[in-house]
Amino acid sequence: MPLQNRVTPFGELTAVDARGTFMGNRGIIHDPRTKQLLRRRWQHQAWICCVLSFKGYQHPIMGRSAYTELFFLDEATALSAGHRPCAYCRRKEFNAFKAAWMAGQHQDPERFVSAPRIDRLTVSE
Repeated sequence: MPLQNRVTPFGELTAVDARGTFMGNRGIIHDPRTKQLLRRRWQHQAWICCVLSFKGYQHPIMGRSAYTELFFLDEATALSAGHRPCAYCRRKEFNAFKAAWMAGQHQDPERFVSAPRIDRLTVSE
């Protein structure tokens, strides 16, 4: 039986057999013993979209970790669900996202703005 960790374009978490092409997280939103979701659907404001493999590290799915692994069928699904590219493993995509976000805010795209600042401003609006 698949885990309830696939994200729809509407941000809902579902259990489907389809494999994802990107991974993301919203903090710890599962019970590691049962691998069942908790009532909360996010724990922090950094909703990110990461590559499945980075520098050879393999993360245990819904284990005792710092986050609940969520999966997206594609980048369009991740963006639609409110997840931005990870500033660490997807730096090039994050920089493009940041430039588009800054333009949408009528800000100079060359001005420095951190990922946490984008997350705070996006969530609070």
